[in-house]
Amino acid sequence: MESIKKILSSVPLWGWIAIAIAILFLVNYVSARVLNRSLFNLALDQLRKDQSQIVQQKTEEAEAFKKQVLDLQNEVKKIQQEKAIEKAKAIASAAEVTRLKGRINDLQDQIDKILISNDPDVILDDLRRLGIRSIKRRDSR
Repeated sequence: MESIKKILSSVPLWGWIAIAIAILFLVNYVSARVLNRSLFNLALDQLRKDQSQIVQQKTEEAEAFKKQVLDLQNEVKKIQQEKAIEKAKAIASAAEVTRLKGRINDLQDQIDKILISNDPDVILDDLRRLGIRSIKRRDSR
């Protein structure tokens, strides 16, 4: 023990100051390394958290976009079906118009073939031929 005291007392004051400064630098260096590692890990954890939030948000957006695409595809199919129905109705209407035009033409031909006589005896004979037997003249008073 005495030899340690002798060695310690033989070191001058400036040596003790240098040793203290060296110890302070060593402690500062070690604490800086630990703090830097801790800050690095903290930043890395925050980056991973942010990255996972971004991935989750992008996944949710992708799902929403897929749903919108499916909705739009269903709407397109529905509109195409409605268009096909309307087209079939238009074709049926055109066929009906053509049929009615033909009927009108037939009726017009029949109207054109009707001959009306000015002779009352011919008119009475035509009516009797059609089955109308009794025709009486009304007084127009």
